[in-house]
Amino acid sequence: MSISKILVYLLALVALIFEGFFGVIPFLSFISEVIITSVWILLLVSIFRRSVFLTWKETLKKYILTIFATFGFFTSIFLVFIGYQNAVPGVVSDIHLSYSGQSIVFVEMSHIATDRFFAEKKETITKLAQDGYVILVEWVKPGTKENQEIFDRTIGFEFTPTLYKEVANLILLQNQNNQVLFDQINTGSLVSVDLSVDDIVTFMWTGNMVGTGELVSIEGELRTIMGTINDRERSFVSWIARWLLNWSLKQSADIDTLITTGPQSKLFSAIIDRRNDKIIEYIESNPKQKIAIVYGALHFNGVYEALQKKNAWNVVLTKSTAPYIK
Repeated sequence: MSISKILVYLLALVALIFEGFFGVIPFLSFISEVIITSVWILLLVSIFRRSVFLTWKETLKKYILTIFATFGFFTSIFLVFIGYQNAVPGVVSDIHLSYSGQSIVFVEMSHIATDRFFAEKKETITKLAQDGYVILVEWVKPGTKENQEIFDRTIGFEFTPTLYKEVANLILLQNQNNQVLFDQINTGSLVSVDLSVDDIVTFMWTGNMVGTGELVSIEGELRTIMGTINDRERSFVSWIARWLLNWSLKQSADIDTLITTGPQSKLFSAIIDRRNDKIIEYIESNPKQKIAIVYGALHFNGVYEALQKKNAWNVVLTKSTAPYIK
């Protein structure tokens, strides 16, 4: 098979992918831009290197085929990488720890996941409560309006109570709903040792306000996007998002680097380390209790390492679940 035929087939494949996800008009617009650019390239080449190319048809053909070959090559690599991440997904686990007769279960959560994932976690938590475990619930308590603004400006956008819900809605997943997750559990079994926004700001505040302009409303942007895309495009966005979520979950072991470096290290340290300290304090203050810790997966390493520094906790059992695979 000739190179030209291979490139034509590659172009057809790119066209199908592009048109399938984004529609005919965007694809035709892309083709038009390539042709217009190729004409300008042809004119420049004919002016400065007239002897190199024999005809304008040959020049145009080479340019367009090169563009699509390059585009197809990188598109293929990108799609294969996404496919691999979704085929070999990241996981979160229910990790059973034991020391000196005390039992702890760290129920790792993802705040955005599938219905199936949350149903499984609900079943796990309900069973633990029935077995006499105290459930430590992750819940950052509200703070003052002033401290909420400091927090938002530090992370760079408005962190609204419904932000996870809007993100999940866009990418065809669900957000963690604690009311549903704990609705069959006796409230006496539920304990919150989490910080408030005021506490977090106290830990991270340097005295300098980060930016004074209007805060970015991600929630508003998401609603705008939702009003402009169709179901097929939304499915594609979901596929891309799940790749990013799976990839990020696999990098969670490197969270220490994120916490200790960069301009927002104080923020991440307050969000992760300081909240972990409260979990550890509760465990050490209640050595006779069976405790289930229902927190985001990023908290496990810090809690486990802190416990190991003082006592030889053993991992008794680990059960893993992929939160983003339907």
